[in-house]
Amino acid sequence: MAVVHNPRVDRAGGERGATAVAYAVMVAILALLLVGGVMVLSGNVGMTLTDTGNCVADPSDCGGGGTGSGGGGGGGGGGGGTTTTRAGPTTTTTGP
Repeated sequence: MAVVHNPRVDRAGGERGATAVAYAVMVAILALLLVGGVMVLSGNVGMTLTDTGNCVADPSDCGGGGTGSGGGGGGGGGGGGTTTTRAGPTTTTTGP
């Protein structure tokens, strides 16, 4: 059975939908935007990861110097106080 195109019944007004060429152009534009975004952000992301790795390896290398101040203190109910615990320096020794 053959399908016959009847122009009097064509409700699309001659527009038959997107072709493969239109889809290829859309994919190309998306690829260009993706590559451009990666190129723009790659330097910043790499620098941030390097800085974070250096900060983890040597906390004194961090921008803030490794010290902070914590406020906190909750609304205590029954006469209890707030206890702050700070870690001291860690020393590692190896055996003979």
